[in-house]
Amino acid sequence: MRLRLEAMRVALAGLVAWAAVLPPLAARPLEDIQRRGVLVLCAHPNALPFASKRGSTRGLQIDLADEIARRMGLRLDIGWVTEGFQYRAVDCDIVMDAIVDEDALAERNLKWSTPYQRSGVALALRPGSPGIERFADLGPDARIGVQMGSLAQVILGKSGLKVIPFGFEDEMVAAVAAGEIDAAAVTPASIGWFNHEHPDRTLTVVHAYEHEPELAWDVAVGLRRSDRFLRRAIDRAVQSMLDDGTIGRIYAAYGIEHRQPTTQKPLLIERKSQIGEEACIRLGNQRDCTGSR
Repeated sequence: MRLRLEAMRVALAGLVAWAAVLPPLAARPLEDIQRRGVLVLCAHPNALPFASKRGSTRGLQIDLADEIARRMGLRLDIGWVTEGFQYRAVDCDIVMDAIVDEDALAERNLKWSTPYQRSGVALALRPGSPGIERFADLGPDARIGVQMGSLAQVILGKSGLKVIPFGFEDEMVAAVAAGEIDAAAVTPASIGWFNHEHPDRTLTVVHAYEHEPELAWDVAVGLRRSDRFLRRAIDRAVQSMLDDGTIGRIYAAYGIEHRQPTTQKPLLIERKSQIGEEACIRLGNQRDCTGSR
């Protein structure tokens, strides 16, 4: 199964494509979702470790969404999509792993939950490569696999590193393991999943994106249609899963390290004259009020 460099962006990309060509739909109130008892997730049918329609391994996006639905007292239903235009036909409520880019989301009237994972473009290395913490530590002679046309290719190429274009992440990771290239600029999820599936050929993950902000991001639940009550309910579920370690355990089941996100949702508290104190709720260490977002 082939994973593109933008694999973790699949959910957001589909929503962006849909939103760019179709008028916005009315919000689906939490009350309506509770009445029918189902939360609908849009996911790709063939994209492990993220999601899969076949076999007993469902994918981390399915596992995360299922637990969110359970904590909301709902059942999870899955709408399988491979193209952006299918999101409207499926009429899903959420997608997982939406990249937290507030401006891009706001332009398309898309909402995002409390972030639950830190990610970006990492380095896959063979064991025994000490002293490498960032891309520049590789040196000018190192052969670095990058996805063709990606931002990583542009940034690393401009810095003088020797980049070798590939089409897919799984090809890059396999090439590192085979000694065909020295490193690969891929998502940590791709490296972790390779290690999970090939315990005899594990690779080292270097979170080099932490030194290259343009190649780092947080992910959250993307809310395609929601009122403020649905967003608050999902925030509560996500925060509780962060607090009790559930999210970390789900990632670990796929060989992926859970890393705490750095993005904080904006906190806007309106004056009591505009909104009653009883309308405010506590989400972990955050405070949310009706009408605040």
